[in-house]
Amino acid sequence: MEFNSPSEKIKLMRKRFRVNQAELEGINMTRAFISMMESGRRNVSKSSSKLLAEKFNKIANRISVNLNLDDEYFSRTPKEDAIYYCKEELNKDPNHDKLEELIEISEDFELDDLQAEVYKLQGEKYYKEKDYKEAFFHFRKALGKYKELRDKKSQVRIYQLLGICKSRREEHDDAIHYYKEAIAYAREENDKRVFYKGNYNLALSYMLTQQYDKSLERLDQIINSKEDEVDFDILVDAKILKGYELDNIGRGKEAIDEDLSLIDILKGKDDESLSMAYNNIAEAYYKIGDYTKSLKYVDEAQRLKVKVNKPMLSQTLNTKGKVLFKTGFYQESILILGLAIDLAEEYKRFDYLLESCKDLITVYESTNDYQSIQDLMNRLLEILDTNDVKSGKAYAVLKLAEVSAKLDNSSETISYLNKLEILLQ
Repeated sequence: MEFNSPSEKIKLMRKRFRVNQAELEGINMTRAFISMMESGRRNVSKSSSKLLAEKFNKIANRISVNLNLDDEYFSRTPKEDAIYYCKEELNKDPNHDKLEELIEISEDFELDDLQAEVYKLQGEKYYKEKDYKEAFFHFRKALGKYKELRDKKSQVRIYQLLGICKSRREEHDDAIHYYKEAIAYAREENDKRVFYKGNYNLALSYMLTQQYDKSLERLDQIINSKEDEVDFDILVDAKILKGYELDNIGRGKEAIDEDLSLIDILKGKDDESLSMAYNNIAEAYYKIGDYTKSLKYVDEAQRLKVKVNKPMLSQTLNTKGKVLFKTGFYQESILILGLAIDLAEEYKRFDYLLESCKDLITVYESTNDYQSIQDLMNRLLEILDTNDVKSGKAYAVLKLAEVSAKLDNSSETISYLNKLEILLQ
């Protein structure tokens, strides 16, 4: 994109419409004055720019051209034009290519504040598309610019988003680092929502890395905070996660009580959170072997998630598939777990993808269905490779090695074990 000086704009516009300077003359603008502006000997003021814009718009209208020059067009410098153009384009919901163009323009004209904003918007666009690798890249670029600008307020949310991107890609150690930064900056900037949401996200990452004491400590800090400090949705999320975590560490009765206490609070207010509470209760009953109650609550969770939280439906189908397997419905469990895997892939929930793959492998292993195990693990590797996700690859290769060993294919087994050794380094 090329941006011209005020004098060049006058010259180019005259050439485009084949008019001489005399045709631009008016009561407040002589031919000599126009000549001086066009040669660069006089600056183009805003009042002169308005007169010129009106003249050229009329000339264009005579030949049915909608030029639509704004009043300040001829007075703007190339840098001011660059700013104007970028801001106008940002109001049009630009695509990735247009945002990259705006990044280049803002870099060429050293528009650091604008460049930071465009990097952030590009990251948000990739984030909504669930391309967390590209989103992370652009959020990092935005963070760098905000640091140059010493804009701590904007860094708060960027750190939070960086953590979420890492978490979505199963890179939880990195996520923990970014969440801690988000919390620290949020405390400094008195951003209570990001402070508590950051603590919730940090608790989630602690749980996913088996740091249960640290996770529960963070959750209790949120739950025990003053009611007027923490938003209702974050408080509910913390209680739901606490219930889920208590169940994971063998405290199923406490987990069920925690989630049951939320049902009356959430009914008619927050179906998305209610679906998560139902799911947790179903999972807890599954683990203690009460499959009838588990199916009751999993059906409630499924009913709500289909309506309000389809990206998390794979989690509910995973629980349902496990219950069906335990109750002897072998083919049905394969079908439901397969659907859970499809949805997890569609919504790029690699945590639930791996979990459902592991549970489906358990079903296949119960009947020594080695071919299905191989097919599923090769599919898992393909999905992880396509999305550049490392977590889960070692598990898939290990299962392929086990199947090869059981089928007495020694050369293939050795090959898989060599791959496994590389992945575990």
